Amino acid sequence: MKRSPFFLFMALMLSIFLWNNDASAIPAFARKYHTACSTCHLAFPVRNAFGEAFRNNGYRFPDSTDEEMVKEEPIKLGSDNYKKLFPQAIWPSDIPNMPSFGLLAKVDASLPKDRFSGKFKNSQIDEELDIFFGGTITNQISYIGDLSVTPDNTTLGRILLLWTFKPGITMAMGTVGFPEQFDLISTHSGSDPNGYAAQMPNPNKGIELRFTGNFEKTGGYALVAGVGRNSQTDGAAPLVPPGGEPGGSFIDTKYVRAAVKIGGSGLLSGSGGELGNQYIGLDNSITIGANFYNSTHGGNVNAADYTYGLTKTAYSGDVRINYGNMRLVGQYAHFVEVIDPATGCDYGSRDAVSLEGDYWIYPWLFGVFRYEHLKDNFNGEYTKLIPGVGVLLRPNVKMGIQYVAVTKNTFTDPFDIYMPESSWNLYTQIGF
Repeated sequence: MKRSPFFLFMALMLSIFLWNNDASAIPAFARKYHTACSTCHLAFPVRNAFGEAFRNNGYRFPDSTDEEMVKEEPIKLGSDNYKKLFPQAIWPSDIPNMPSFGLLAKVDASLPKDRFSGKFKNSQIDEELDIFFGGTITNQISYIGDLSVTPDNTTLGRILLLWTFKPGITMAMGTVGFPEQFDLISTHSGSDPNGYAAQMPNPNKGIELRFTGNFEKTGGYALVAGVGRNSQTDGAAPLVPPGGEPGGSFIDTKYVRAAVKIGGSGLLSGSGGELGNQYIGLDNSITIGANFYNSTHGGNVNAADYTYGLTKTAYSGDVRINYGNMRLVGQYAHFVEVIDPATGCDYGSRDAVSLEGDYWIYPWLFGVFRYEHLKDNFNGEYTKLIPGVGVLLRPNVKMGIQYVAVTKNTFTDPFDIYMPESSWNLYTQIGF
């Protein structure tokens, strides 16, 4: 009996998922503390309330409990007595006693709907290995970064160095910028054609200051302000220099984010409030945020390979609501201008909306529904409805399926690389 391409596609992906579910290793920070990934994550890389506090404390356990929670004792570099001799001696330090690396293996597949025949065909399977590194040095310094390995190349994703002056006050250098509001729970951002429409120009290479605090025992506030370079031009024509290297000065980009969390666990303490789902740390709370971005010469979003144009000024607002087993996230972004990088022509503004609802049927099974809308006069307009289901086979093994329904599309891709299209997408991740 002849099988359809969709049947063969599903059978292949099911075999991959079943083969993967035996993984049992855990990533770098989980190894350091001998704890499960679900301590800090709903479904990696989505952080729960405790995970947010862990990040806000410079990737350390909150409330000064880090030293007693560490199970892999660091190797000391110099005696503590050197502190008394400073500046006549080098201030002592330490390093992790084991390599602070983690790996994330991903196998994703897509089955697009042909725009002309209306049939689902030409399936594609993509493999990627992300290498994460992260750790802490003494009580103030921490680092995090990643590499991406694909069959075609190896690329450096980010390097971030942090100095925590005290819990809640941190300076970060390297790949900085706006935090991802949708946490990549059902798909990738950036080069993925089904990424989030409302993402701000990101990332930026520079320096930022982070301020975080609690409102007594629950909720809290967060402020991020930074400068750097996201610009793609030095003001000359064409706007993108030969080789595609960005121009502009180190302080070409300025950005700020302010957020307030009402209820739930403290942004700095990771405790207090009320947990709607205690098994995954989902707390009952509302978080409201606002973002502002300015670039003298114009910057782009991480998804520039399918949404074209530079912008000099952009702002957005977002809200995250957690209640019981449900998460609702929404973001609206307005770009004041969309500039053709080849000619410098300004096509006017861009408006984008991203909405997502997640419902956790069990701590290991969740449903997702996304709405994406983007409109500008340079690219066009699209609307997408994206339902999906995700499963945590293990705390470090995630798989899922989503359907992308493009209900409106007027995109006119000038480079014929990407056009919004309906598709079935399957994904699996294993962290170890």
